[in-house]
Amino acid sequence: MADFQARCGIPVNFPGFQNAMIPQDVVMFFDDFLSCSWATIANGTDEAMTWKSTVVAQAATGLTILSGTDAAEDEAGGVLSIETEATANDGENLQVHGESFHLDGGYPLYFESRLLVKDVSNLDMFIGISQTDAEIFTGGVSNRVGFELSAGTLSFVSEDATVQKTTACDITEADDDWIRVAFFWDGLRLIASVDTDDNGTFTHQATHVAATTADYVPQAIFMTPTIEAIVGSTGTAEILYVDYVLCMQQRFSE
Repeated sequence: MADFQARCGIPVNFPGFQNAMIPQDVVMFFDDFLSCSWATIANGTDEAMTWKSTVVAQAATGLTILSGTDAAEDEAGGVLSIETEATANDGENLQVHGESFHLDGGYPLYFESRLLVKDVSNLDMFIGISQTDAEIFTGGVSNRVGFELSAGTLSFVSEDATVQKTTACDITEADDDWIRVAFFWDGLRLIASVDTDDNGTFTHQATHVAATTADYVPQAIFMTPTIEAIVGSTGTAEILYVDYVLCMQQRFSE
């Protein structure tokens, strides 16, 4: 996996992306959260924005863009803050309108995000791509790929038709620490890596192979970038910061 680690964060150098002409050859979604890009309005209306915001059980949403300060340089450049209410199993779901990304041979895909959890022991979180579903944890979403934080453990998850493969990441996730997560689909495998020090160096965490039935790689459905933050068993308001979300895929396959 050294090849993947060395190239992680430079997606145009991956097999299938070399010498790519953008945007002709690659479709790319990127949100740096420089301004509000979400709304509770469904797609198809004048008020709809990039992300569809859905509160999960709680009464109100807590979505804001942080204002940068000289004392917090690592929070500059646009950061989304998701703050839950102080009730167990309440939270927030964000999904990009439309399902535009899929896992298929000949269509390499790369996903990356930078994030911070204030209290890793009491926030359940998912970030990656999934089918459209307003509740990832409690709604029984049946197709997704990404990183899941639950009860303090960060794992890489691929789920197909309600059955999932979960591989715990070999890191110790800490409160209030920035990390980067990334996965790459090369047409046959999902390869997941994490940058635990937020320094641009990724280490391999998991590989899920499409040809292996027990790895449950969803290939029969289109998916969309998804973020969800849910309070754990302790009723305390929690916060998830997301610096950016990147998802890009080869546009054509010869």
